[in-house]
Amino acid sequence: MTPPSPRVPDAPSRYLDVPVPEEIREEWHTWGAATWRRNQHLSTNDLFPPDQRYSVRPPAEMCPRHHESWLAYRNMNFDPVSRNRWPGHPGSPFIPVGRDLNRVAEERRCEWDEKASAQMRLIEEICLSGRSPQCDRADDAATA
Repeated sequence: MTPPSPRVPDAPSRYLDVPVPEEIREEWHTWGAATWRRNQHLSTNDLFPPDQRYSVRPPAEMCPRHHESWLAYRNMNFDPVSRNRWPGHPGSPFIPVGRDLNRVAEERRCEWDEKASAQMRLIEEICLSGRSPQCDRADDAATA
């Protein structure tokens, strides 16, 4: 009798009509798989791929404080009404470069998604390094 194959939760066998490699299926909720999915969109000339950060799960080892920050960046979305660039410039004028305002908005959405993903990865790196003074585990280690 052959052993059952390990179940890969929520991982499809095909994505955009392309077979999903087994190593990507096994890590479907990681940044590596998110990059693979983004590249599949780009390979079909989709210049503005959908945001993949919602498919990534936070590492279980993250402390509660960094987990909360990670979720805050994940839930930070581009505003299609104001079309402002990354936060820090509220009310910045929308100065399009070109005639297609929808294209400019999509470019900014993608830029927004990339920056939010970069912040999420940075938070993971800082927390998992164990050297962050904001890390809840650092407080526990100091008292031990």
